[in-house]
Amino acid sequence: MKYLGIDYGEKNIGIAISDIEGKVAFPKIVLQNNAELTKSILDICKESEVEAIVIGESKDYKGEDNKISPKVISFKRELLSLVKLPIFLEPEFMSSMQVEKTFGKTGMLDASAASIILQTFLDKENNRKITKAKNEKEQKKAEIKIEDKKITYDDFKKVQMKVGKILSAEAVAGSDKLYKLSVDFAEGEPRQIVSGIAKYFRDATQIVGKKVAFVTNLEARPLMGFLSNGMILAAKTDDKLAIMEVPDFIKEGTELS
Repeated sequence: MKYLGIDYGEKNIGIAISDIEGKVAFPKIVLQNNAELTKSILDICKESEVEAIVIGESKDYKGEDNKISPKVISFKRELLSLVKLPIFLEPEFMSSMQVEKTFGKTGMLDASAASIILQTFLDKENNRKITKAKNEKEQKKAEIKIEDKKITYDDFKKVQMKVGKILSAEAVAGSDKLYKLSVDFAEGEPRQIVSGIAKYFRDATQIVGKKVAFVTNLEARPLMGFLSNGMILAAKTDDKLAIMEVPDFIKEGTELS
């Protein structure tokens, strides 16, 4: 995958290009920050068959936004409106000064700074892919072991499954996957259960009032600051998910067997 790197400046814009495998970044050109800037970038993207863009997200020495940060965000929005490519921000701090200190002032200083920004992004992305592939490999090994291991009937009896009525469902701040559910199991007080079903039911009211099967004797665990005391039963195929609903005549707290 080929990337284009950008070191945004108020006067000059450094441009870098990666190799076709997206592993090594090279300085390419320095553009003037003028009315022709976006057109020049789009032309380079087309000529070089770029598949994604990385813009340096300018930070101060504390890692916080500096005075040019809003201009970078505005520039990113402008590019997004003109090009159908993914655009990423890569935090950077004084990359141009790093290049100048190493190589001195050159006409390609800003392009070299762009290559530093892009290389940092590529290294992180490639490390992420390596880690993901390793985790997937380990997961497959674990799945094979699980498939080979059968459980006894007594083991199965240890799992307690009950019907619960969902009284409310609220999105968990900071997550696009989690709902905090309040579920009635006829226990006197509703249980709090945090479930990763939000992206399948964007409207929380879709599931409120439904009677659903839950595993109820799992050890409680914290998720995004909330204690989850149970697990909803669901089935997933591709990008679709269905929760295990039961007819309304089945009472809350009924145990599945």
